[in-house]
Amino acid sequence: MTDKDNTNPLFDSQREKAGAKTIDKYLYQYHWALYRVISEHDTTNEYAVFIELHEDVVISDSLSSQNAKFEFNQVKTNSAKFTNYQLVEKKKSGRSVLGKLIESVNSKPYADKITSLNLVCTSNFSLELKKDDVELKIIRKEDLADSQLKKLEAAIKNELSISELPSTLKFIVPDLAEKDYQKILVGEISSLINRLYPESRFNDESIYRLLIDELIRKGKVTYDFTKWDELIKNKALTSEKVTSVINEFTNIKDEAQLDVEFNRICTEIGLNSIKSKLLKRSFLRYKRQRISNSSSFQHDTTTILQRRIEEAIASGQSDFKELITQVSTNLPAKIRRQFSSQDEITSAIICEYIMMM
Repeated sequence: MTDKDNTNPLFDSQREKAGAKTIDKYLYQYHWALYRVISEHDTTNEYAVFIELHEDVVISDSLSSQNAKFEFNQVKTNSAKFTNYQLVEKKKSGRSVLGKLIESVNSKPYADKITSLNLVCTSNFSLELKKDDVELKIIRKEDLADSQLKKLEAAIKNELSISELPSTLKFIVPDLAEKDYQKILVGEISSLINRLYPESRFNDESIYRLLIDELIRKGKVTYDFTKWDELIKNKALTSEKVTSVINEFTNIKDEAQLDVEFNRICTEIGLNSIKSKLLKRSFLRYKRQRISNSSSFQHDTTTILQRRIEEAIASGQSDFKELITQVSTNLPAKIRRQFSSQDEITSAIICEYIMMM
């Protein structure tokens, strides 16, 4: 139904806009967290992202409680550059922005597992640097001018009774813009899938919606957990979940094309229809495992198989049957042990070869 008079009957200056701005601030934190891991997903074996766990965004570089190291991030969307005064000015809570960040790790039982302690601000920082003619996206402790470092350390000593800033401290200007961050994130998801699976068909909008919803749902969990597996299950967005969602909405290669390429290779290596059918079962099992499993071991398997294939081709190998023999012979023992037969190794080699094309 079209209204001839399109005048808004509720038009007037809104009485309260702070709520909408606050929501946008928190939504930016969630989107920045997802942007961070999506932009590095194809170069990272494992990770877990936690929102509102000791800090705004905590990123673990492993799903193992024994191996995990952590990156702590406090995320700010200030309208102006962060100055020295704004960093150390005490709030009503009795803590400054910088003091609150440092306090989140200072003397904590997990302090030795922190690899990076970051203050992330969209509006940049107004801090004195050792070189006054440079503009840095990442400012480390050693980049600060001596006078600037003394000011910050004097304030923190007064606030927290510690004598120096942590060596892991960084001031970061994020790559994700404060405006249109949803569209930018969808674009980053699209770029990731194109890097992972060239010429595939995918639904980047659905992937985005599922992942951001998952992150928001997990971020709202306020319970504490004594067990690592319970924390991962209830509070984290993991690399495994991201991989699963991407694969759910991605047609990695046209199945008809896969069939053609697989059958062509079977013909080239001299297999009859029965042996080809048996080999294809192993091929499909490996392909499903490769797509659904984002573990570091599967990543290593893919990397080593593709590297051996490339080495065989670079050495002048043009016969596929001999290529399979050469690659199989040069596989490390830890990779070979996961396969129960030569057919499974052959299937994995064929699958990785096709995926490389």
